[in-house]
Parts: sequence; C-alpha cells; structure tokens
Amino acid sequence: MSIKKIIALLAVAAWFLFMETVFAAQPDYLTQERPVPGSVKDLREPLSEAFFEEEIPSFFPRLKQKLESMPSFWRNSSLALNVRSYYYYKDTTNTRDNEAWTLGGSLDYESGWWKDRLKIGAAVYTSQKLYGPQDKDGTLLLKPGQESFTVLGQAYLKGRIAEGINLHLFRQTLNLPYVNKQDNRMVPSTFEAYSLEGRSIYNTDFILSHITKMKTRNSSKFRYISEVAGFSGTDRGLSLAGARHSISKDINIGAITLYAWDLWNTIYAEGNNVWELSDQVAIRLSGQFTAQQSVGEELDGDFSTHVFGGKAALSYRGVILNFAFSSTGNDSDIRSPFGGYPGYLSLMEKDFDRAGEDAWLLGVSYDFSFLGINGLSAFANYARGDTPDSGKTASPDQEEFDLTVDYHFKKGPLKGFWLRFRSAHVNQDGPGGRDIDNFRIILNYDVPIL
Repeated sequence: MSIKKIIALLAVAAWFLFMETVFAAQPDYLTQERPVPGSVKDLREPLSEAFFEEEIPSFFPRLKQKLESMPSFWRNSSLALNVRSYYYYKDTTNTRDNEAWTLGGSLDYESGWWKDRLKIGAAVYTSQKLYGPQDKDGTLLLKPGQESFTVLGQAYLKGRIAEGINLHLFRQTLNLPYVNKQDNRMVPSTFEAYSLEGRSIYNTDFILSHITKMKTRNSSKFRYISEVAGFSGTDRGLSLAGARHSISKDINIGAITLYAWDLWNTIYAEGNNVWELSDQVAIRLSGQFTAQQSVGEELDGDFSTHVFGGKAALSYRGVILNFAFSSTGNDSDIRSPFGGYPGYLSLMEKDFDRAGEDAWLLGVSYDFSFLGINGLSAFANYARGDTPDSGKTASPDQEEFDLTVDYHFKKGPLKGFWLRFRSAHVNQDGPGGRDIDNFRIILNYDVPIL
C-alpha cells in the first residue's frame, strides 16, 4: 500500500473518531505553540500572541531553591531544555517527494534582572539527521542537501527603561503578524533586531523595532531581510511599529505597520470580541485586514494588494466550531517571507492568499479533558479557495483538509511530553494544479531545568 493511501486511510479513520469535534481556525504558525484550548475565550489571535508571556515552573524545584539566597541575576534565572523529534513526508503530484526524520531541540537560558535594569539571554538550536535521502530534500527540517546544523539562534540583552517598558537588543524571537518564528519545523526563525517593547501601559501593548537580519527555519546563517526576500547581494532591513489595546477584558483591537525597505510596506489590523453566554458557552467574532504595496526602489516590482477576513467561533464544553472567510485583491499575491501568514485560512500547506482568491473555511476542535481524558485534543480544518480562471492572476482553484491530534502528558515523569500527529491533503483543479499529501509526526519534551 502506498504512503498516499495510508495517509488517506488514517485521515478518514481519525475523522470518524473525532466527528463530534469541531474545527478551529487559527493561523497555522500559531497552532505550533500549544494544543488547542477548550474555549474561544482562550484562543489567541496574531497580535495577542505577540505580547503573550508564559511562566513555566521549574522541573527541579530543589535546585531552584538553592539559588534563593543568591542575587536576583542568578536567583531568577531560567534554563529550559526542549527535546524534539520530527518525521516529515510530503508527496506532491508531478514533483519529487520530500522526506526526513530528525532529532534535536533547543537549550534556552535567561538571567534574572541585574540591579533591576539589565538581563541577558541566549538559545542554541540543533537539528540532527536521523534519516534523509538526498533525492527527497526540501522538508525544511535540515539545511539544503539534507545537512544537520546547530546555531546560536538567540543572544540578547534586555534593558528595563521603566516598569513595563523594555529594550530587547540583538538576536531574538518575534511573534508578530508577518514577522514571526514560524516554529513548525525543528528550529524556529529568529532575528537580529533592536526593539522597544511596552506591556500593559494603559491597557495597551506596543512594539517598535528595526530588524536587520533573519535566520530562517532551515539555516544557521543570518541574512539581510532583503536577501531572505529573494534579492541576493542586497542589505535592506525592516522597520515596524505596532500596538494592541484592550477596550475591556473581552474586546481588543490592534494594528501594525511593517516597512521592508525598498521592498514593500505591510499594514495589518485586527479586532476581537468575546461574549460569554454562560459558564460553558462563548462566542468569538474576529476581523482582520492587510494592505500591502511596493515602496522605495521596488526591488520586487510595482504592486498594490490587500486581503480582508472574518471569523466566527462558538465553544461549548471543550468543542469549538469556526467559520472563516477571506478575500484577496486582484493585483498580486500577499508576500510573507519573514514568517507565517496571519490569515485565518493559513493551513498546513496553503495560505489561500493568492491574487483574486476568495476562500472560506470550516474548522473543528475538541479538548477531551471534558470527557475525562486529560491531555488529548484534536482539530481539523477544511478550506476552499476560488481564483480567476483567466488573466495574469489566473491559478487553479484549491481545497485543503487538515487533521491534527495531540496528546500532552500532564503529570508523572513524562510531564511536558507532547506527541502530535498531523496530516494534510490538498487538491488543486485546473492547469498547473498539484495535489499534495503531507504527513508529520512530532515529539516534544519540555524540561524547564530552572
């Protein structure tokens, strides 16, 4: 039996197993951070994710206790180990397959504050090949040529200017719309950037940043932003400014502008509102808009385009039902080479942001803790996109079905162990269309040492 048939059978079987669940629509790069929640109240959108910080308890509390008598710089240090193994297989019509299996992860250190003003941090990432035929390159788990690699992905200094306002300098992660770590392979994207960040200032979070270089997911080299966009020998960077304001506990709005010098300017805005109808029932409405156009020397040509989308979500006792739509301008595709696309229809394989594309999505998720199975969750998405049949922006219509099943150990010696199964099927209709079957197995084991 072929891999393609096996994937199809697994997807069908899992669909019947989880047919009582409902779909969850979040940009795919956000689904990499954690399993799906049980309520729309806990969903995080592209701009809310940008300012979220999660505290992880120490895996070795006695070791942490020994530091209690030391200065804050050492007492409040954190050291976290992530062990990751990733199997990836992709079968695409009329092109070569992509396949690899890797082992690696990261070691992440951050100090406490020195004199309440400065702290340092660093993170080392590695991806080592367990299996990877040369003729099946292209998984993005390894460097081109199926080569293992290790990289100092983060090395930064943080400075506290005032309460809630910090500088964040040099190699760091960002998790913004269009500029983010897109951590859906072995190693995340990181940036050489110089940022001013504010949190909870009159219910507002903000960021100002200038990015010079970026390390992509399958590289150990930091390159200028314009080179990452595909223009070798150039040295342009990207400047951005964004903010998110909470009108109330359940209503927030935000916007960000990202100016890639001599390439394009991207303006993104979103709004979110949650209504709690009862302790078990909640509704979430969200909307987003992107405008993108060429600027300066227009290294990528003269263009102007946009995309707008909306999402409605309903949750009840661990079930979340979503409907989302988007419509992209006729002039050009949306560009997103610096991270995952923040659209509601960004799935495992396709973003549904091609020129003239009108698309819709149904999504389902379920948290099985409501049935007494703690740690088990699943979500599925189906999306359909229609594009022009003729003209310069003509492209095949397409549909995609994704299924993800997660099991996250909540207690015992395997606490922090996360097993994830993912599959995707893409069908494209029309000249030049390509069908895709994608299958992934990911194992994560988080060990917060300090």
